[in-house]
Amino acid sequence: MFKNLPKTLVTMLICSVVIGAGAGLMNLAVSSAAPEPVVIGKIDGPKLNSEFPALKAAWDNISKQKATLEKELNSKAENQDEETQKVLLDQYNKKYNDYAKTQLEPATKSLKDAIAAVAKEKGVNVVLDLNVVHLGGIDITDAVMKKGGAK
Repeated sequence: MFKNLPKTLVTMLICSVVIGAGAGLMNLAVSSAAPEPVVIGKIDGPKLNSEFPALKAAWDNISKQKATLEKELNSKAENQDEETQKVLLDQYNKKYNDYAKTQLEPATKSLKDAIAAVAKEKGVNVVLDLNVVHLGGIDITDAVMKKGGAK
């Protein structure tokens, strides 16, 4: 049956089949490597900063420590010359900043872990502050609060 066809036609037919198969395989490879669709979540950053249980506890502790340090500083700085007061102030600022850091680092990690866990549960792969998302997005703020232990 193919004996009557010119050699070039047969060659073209074989090339077409090979190219078509190659293109099909390439398409299959590209489609399997395609990224998953972006699902945007949004959070109320100021609310989480003030109400997320770990952060709220950290800010309360920092506030108490600040009051204690201020009272101590004022007591030690009383009747001291300006230079000594400046040195004392620098020392107490360092104490305050170091304390704040030790309180905020684990609380912030806890918040990030809660956000990541809720995002994974809800199939969200990008989380932005709600002030940046003007339309759409899934609000995960309350779920993050719950994950952090809020009632």
